[in-house]
This record gives sequence, structure tokens and C-alpha cells, in this order.
Amino acid sequence: MPLTGCAQPKLILDGTKIVTGETLNYKARWGFLTIGSASTRIDKTLYKVGSTVCFKIDIAGQTTGIAKLFYVHDKWTSYIDTATITTHKSFRSIREGKYELDEDVHFDYTNKKAEVKVYDKKLKVYKLKKIYDTPENIRDVVAGFMVFRLVDLSKYSNGETFTINGFYENEGYKIQVVYNGKEYINTDKGKILCYKVKPRSEERRVE
Repeated sequence: MPLTGCAQPKLILDGTKIVTGETLNYKARWGFLTIGSASTRIDKTLYKVGSTVCFKIDIAGQTTGIAKLFYVHDKWTSYIDTATITTHKSFRSIREGKYELDEDVHFDYTNKKAEVKVYDKKLKVYKLKKIYDTPENIRDVVAGFMVFRLVDLSKYSNGETFTINGFYENEGYKIQVVYNGKEYINTDKGKILCYKVKPRSEERRVE
């Protein structure tokens, strides 16, 4: 059932939660099995896309252990505005079984467009696939992940929702996130108080 009352997230854009040179590693589990791993790395150097100062952020994910039977090795690189945490250009390298895709996307915020190019292995060049319409403040998967870290969850009440607009493959999408309060989690460092959130994507396009 679609969620109601969604709004743009309340962000803390003070630069203290995204740090150049940072690397974070993650594990994906299914029951007691570790089936995958991922990492995010923020380059130590800031880059310019046109006149915009950007973070360069790399995300890599792959299957591990028994899940290697279903080979997945994906990489994303995005150049993200340090002020607005919106994507200006991004690259995807997808390797999933026999499926391969190399994609280059440039975002035009003035005209609300996304220019998608796909690598042609025979010609060894990136060819224009299509130019898509986008809403304001669009983010690719990487920027969507990073902006979620800047949401000020202390401003939300249990059950309240917010929406992050994104662009993936051929279309925009909405991820609706429900805030479900706090909970202590047992870790190797002891009990840590965490925020509980539940992302939901009803459709893969922006209404």
C-alpha cells in the first residue's frame, strides 16, 4: 500500500558526516551465511565538474562464499556536489553472471535532463542511449546512499516518512523511508543505540 505524508528529508548539510579519504566496508548476510561484501570509498581529492566542486565516491559490491556461484561484481563511481549532495556525473560497471554493462551518465540540472551513454564493446566507444527527463535534485544510487547519512533522524517521530528521489538505469524512482524509532544492537564493541528505518520503493519511477 502506498505511503502517505512523505516529504523531502530534513538534512544536515554541514560537511561533517562526509569526509574525504573515508572507506567503509559492509557485509551482507543471509541467516548465518555471509553472501556478499561491499565498500564505499570517498577520494581524498575534491574534483570539479564544470564549476561545481564534487566528492568522487566509489562503491563496489560482490558476492562471496557460496554465493559466488551466482557471480556479481558491480562498481559505481559518482561525482557528487559537496554542497547539495546531488550527482553531476556517474559511471556503472555491472558484471552479473554473463551480463555486462558499462554506463556513463551526465546530469543537467538546469534543463532537468540525464544523458545516458552505454559502452559499445565492438566499437570501443560510449554511444548515446537516450536523454531522460528528471525531477529537481535528482540523485543516482551513490548520492542517494550518501544523502541518507545526512538525514537528521532526531527530528522525526515514530512512523513518520520522507522521500529520496533517485535515477537508476532508465528512469527515476522514489524511495520512501519510514522512521521506526530506536533500538540497541549488540556488536563487538558492546551495545550501540541505533535508529531504525525501513526503506520502501513502490515504483521505479518518480510520479
